[in-house]
Amino acid sequence: MNDDENRGIRRVTRKDRKKKLDTRGPLFPPDDFEDVPAEAESSVAEPENLPFPPLVVTPDADRFPPLDTGGSKPPTPAKRTAKPRRRLLPNLVALLFAVATVALLAVYIIIAVDPYTPLNPLPPFTPFPIIITTTPLPPTATLFPTAGPTATFTPLPPDQLQRDLPFPFQMAASGIIYVPNAGEKGCNWLSIAGSVTDTAGQPVAGLGVRVQGNGLDETVGTGGALNYGPGGFEMPLGEAPGIGTYTVQLLSIQGAPLSEVYTVATRDTCDQNVAIISFVQVRGY
Repeated sequence: MNDDENRGIRRVTRKDRKKKLDTRGPLFPPDDFEDVPAEAESSVAEPENLPFPPLVVTPDADRFPPLDTGGSKPPTPAKRTAKPRRRLLPNLVALLFAVATVALLAVYIIIAVDPYTPLNPLPPFTPFPIIITTTPLPPTATLFPTAGPTATFTPLPPDQLQRDLPFPFQMAASGIIYVPNAGEKGCNWLSIAGSVTDTAGQPVAGLGVRVQGNGLDETVGTGGALNYGPGGFEMPLGEAPGIGTYTVQLLSIQGAPLSEVYTVATRDTCDQNVAIISFVQVRGY
């Protein structure tokens, strides 16, 4: 016996280690306790001998006892409602577009029914009415003239005959008419315009209209301003309405006068910035 044995200490040898590892027991405990043999049950440690106290499962009724509601039904939990989003601005924008669409549709319908309505930015041009007047014939001689001296016929020279007879064209009986400019310039305009027609009321193009006054002396041809008819003419005078006095005379292609010299006064208002003077034929030339 050595010193270790005398001291009560036993040395652990390789043989002791082998015995401790060779337990020959199952690696995992069985799942079904009913299949465990009786001798195995006797070897199971009692609960009080376990290293940890057993787990006690408490029923739900003991853990969470029902509330005393006095015989009434338990209150239902309040549902959480989503906070409404602010949609005021989108609704106002949608309402504005709806009102604008309805208003635009109404304007289109009004323009379609009446193209001359003030709501139409591009109204169609309305030609001015051409008034044709007739020259009254001289009174006819009586069938039975009174006896008197016999008149003798003395022919006049051609130049004197031309001066004594009236011009083949004269101003229409309607006189001078003042209207607003129907073009794109609107109020930024001042002109003298009109038209020329023959004895049958047909337009006459190719003649000249001479306009003089306020330092202006120009001739414009008829048939060049179709917005006043096929025989229409227009002489621009400025880019703003103004008061002025001008003379207007109709000329032939050769420059011979075909009408008297008429005086036309312009006005300084936007609704009367175009002076209309029309010529009608009263005899051949």
